[in-house]
Parts: sequence; C-alpha cells; structure tokens
Amino acid sequence: MQRYPCDVPQRMLTGPGLALGLVMSTRTPSPCPTTPPHCPNPDCTFHDPQPDPWPLQKFGSYTRLKPPYTVQRYRCRACRRTFSSQTFTTSYWLKRPELLVDIQKHAVTGAANRQVARLLGCAPGTVDNHLARLGRHCILFHRQFMAQASPFVDIVIDGLVTFEYSQYHPYEILVAVDRNSSFVIHFAEAERRRSGTMTTYQKKRRKMLEAVHLRPDPKAVLKAAIEVLSVSLQGAIKAHVWTDKHKAYPIAIRRISWCEIEHETIDSRAPRTPKNPLFEVNCLDMLIRHCLKDHTRETIAFAKRRQHSIYRLAIFLVWRNYIKLRRERRCRSTPAMMIGLLDRALSEEEVLARRLFDVRVALVALVI
Repeated sequence: MQRYPCDVPQRMLTGPGLALGLVMSTRTPSPCPTTPPHCPNPDCTFHDPQPDPWPLQKFGSYTRLKPPYTVQRYRCRACRRTFSSQTFTTSYWLKRPELLVDIQKHAVTGAANRQVARLLGCAPGTVDNHLARLGRHCILFHRQFMAQASPFVDIVIDGLVTFEYSQYHPYEILVAVDRNSSFVIHFAEAERRRSGTMTTYQKKRRKMLEAVHLRPDPKAVLKAAIEVLSVSLQGAIKAHVWTDKHKAYPIAIRRISWCEIEHETIDSRAPRTPKNPLFEVNCLDMLIRHCLKDHTRETIAFAKRRQHSIYRLAIFLVWRNYIKLRRERRCRSTPAMMIGLLDRALSEEEVLARRLFDVRVALVALVI
C-alpha cells in the first residue's frame, strides 16, 4: 500500500485549527483572549455563539500573589453571573499555576508522580491534581480537533494489557491508529480477568476478590472494540481495518452497519518490523510502555486508579499527535500535520493556551 512522505500533509486544513487560532501563525502562540469570548455559565444564552453582541460589563478587579497580579472581573448582563479573565485560562483555581506546563512535559518522560514532584519541588498530591486537570483538558482538546477531521479509511487496532492497583485487576487499552500518518484516533479501556500461570494461593486470592468485587465483564473487550471502531470510522463509507486474530474484532466489525469494512488479520507473533501491517500500533504500544511509567513492565509506579491512568494516556495522546514529530529522524511533521489539521508542531504552552468547556465540545456519542 502506498504511503505518503513524512513532511507532506495530505488533507486540507479545516475548522478546529482555525477555530482555536493555532494555525494562523507559525511563530506566535495563541494567547488566552484578553476579553471573555462567551459567558462561562452553561445555562446562559450567550454561552454559545450568538449573532447579537454579548452584553458584558466590567465588574471590578482583584489582586493575587501569582502573575497576572491584577485580574479583571466581569458580569454578564443577561444572566447576572460574575467571573474573571482567569475563568478562561487552564490554570483557573490553581495555587501553583506555574507548574502546569512543566507537569505536562514530565508526564510523558517516563517519570513517576513522586519523581516529578521532587523535580519541581511540590507535593505529590499537587502533581496528581494537575495531571487530572491536564487529562480532562487533553480529552477536550483532541475531541475539538477530531470534530473536523476527514474520515479515516485505513486504520489498525490493537490492545495493550496493563493493570491498576495490583495484578489481580488487569485491564486492556484498545487503540485505533491511522496507518498512513500514525495519528492516534481514539482509545478505550476494558476490564479483564487475571489470566496466565497462577499458584494455588493466587487462584484462591482471585476467587476471593471476585466474590467481593464481582467477576469482570466477559464482554468488556467487545464493547471497547465497538466503541473504538464507532468513533474511528465516523463519516467513512468504506474502510480497511487491520487487527490481530482476537475473537472480539470480527464480532465488533459486524456491528458497524454504516460502513463497508474490509477486515484483515495479522498473527500477533509475526515480526514487529515496519513491513508488518500492525507496525503503527505496535510502535505506539512501545512508546506507551516507554513514556508512561505506570505502563512500564515490572514497575513499582503502577496506577493506583484506572481513571488517573487514562488521564495520563490522554496527555500522551495529545503529545503524540500534536507536539511530537512522527519519526525521530528525517521527519518534519507531526501526525496532525500529516492529516492536515495543523501546519506546524504545537508546544505545550499552545495546547494549554485557553480553557476548554466540556459543554462546548462534542464528546463521543455512540450509536451501537
């Protein structure tokens, strides 16, 4: 199958980049707006774009110990809600806002939370809270760009097995990747039952835990595969899907009724070279193991809660798609540049340029 070079975008530049103001200049980052762009109250008429001018008035100011030291306050005349310019920054309500960008950078370097806390001179709980905020922001950031992306027609799907809290609580991360650009489209998680060789004590321990917490859903992987396919193939009429020989994938593909899918399977034991059709997702799994400490094999920094592990994975997804170059050598494009969403690589400061509101971003809606 023909592939296009790393430094040539193949799709037209579309809405999300222009809407965020990220592609208008290759030198100047997009700052947070100096005047509020909309009312932060989701119940207000002016929370969404309106043709009429927004009745906004200044409503005093306050001082604080972190830059900017003087913050302007406003009031919406429509709903009478008061707010400030800080409401539209990603560092709102944070006592250590200067750490946000640094924590995002350290989150994909293979460092554990306590290591990051020691490097930045803060408490581990501060790193946990910042990572949770960054994860939620990155989910919205990615979805806002995905809203205008062209349909993906050649994708590869695979799962990565990891665990939370202990090895008695494994789960699988299913990821869809565009084969022609390495763009990570979507991921989903599915709980799994501990398997493999176990001692008699380990079998008794697993039985006791399942009696308390119930046995994991045996169809969880199938449901996650349906979600990943549904999101990845939105808008596509005909697509080519590559997977390994997992039994859940053919069943999930039959559930996708709006798209004609050509499904090809590759043995997971085949050499993981660039000639392997599953290379892009295998490479992604390698990067996840390398860059995220909670997924490193035989680690003591495993995730205590699956939710925070997913937050870190969302940060990694944005870094992989919009910040990091697709290849380390002889490549000048990020995956987002390859599919035409951007004309340059972004920085962490640009990703965090402004706050995103969940009610203004179309999140995943599945029709199964």
